[in-house]
Amino acid sequence: MNRRCAGLVVVLMSLAAFGVGNAQQDVYGVIDPNTHTVWVDTAILQFPVMPIKVATPDWGSAPGALDTFYFGDFASWPTGIQTRGTVDGNPNASMFPSPVADTWYAFMGVTPPTPMAMFYGEVGVEESRSATRPRQCLNVSPSVVTSQMTVRVEAAGNAMVEVLDAVGNLVRTLNCTDGAATWSREDGLGRLVPEGVYFCRYATSGEVAVRKVLVTH
Repeated sequence: MNRRCAGLVVVLMSLAAFGVGNAQQDVYGVIDPNTHTVWVDTAILQFPVMPIKVATPDWGSAPGALDTFYFGDFASWPTGIQTRGTVDGNPNASMFPSPVADTWYAFMGVTPPTPMAMFYGEVGVEESRSATRPRQCLNVSPSVVTSQMTVRVEAAGNAMVEVLDAVGNLVRTLNCTDGAATWSREDGLGRLVPEGVYFCRYATSGEVAVRKVLVTH
């Protein structure tokens, strides 16, 4: 997944009035194209004061690969997010009203299996930061899990990695001792999970990384 910085299509006075630059909220978006090819060139973030239009060049991917985009720093969480782009070469405009962080939402007007979008953020970080965020390392192998999967993170000591189902429900939390853990396709109660798509999510104080895996029996 590539993290790229958003080009905010607003005038400087509007940015200052909105609190961007002193903001308390980093906002990111993740696209899971599923079996489609999805490209988003514009996102409109709705806020109580005014909407902010963000150019999102190269946000999207071909089937099977998640992609993350950094929208910017804002004074609050958006009340709605609209995306404009293409799905399989066809124009697409999707609206995600009142998005809840770390929750997957379906793109509108697309035949199943539907591409999905998730939005997340980091709250309460006040120090100045560069536009380019450091890459958070999360590796999973294999990506098609037939028996056991190994999870590795760049972390000193222990770290926690969440396994989520296709709609964002927590399936299991893995304790990565010395940066590594294994998952044998079981939920928190030790039951074998159903076949399908799952996501591994690793979050620190400054970054979130997500990897997609497919479980088969």
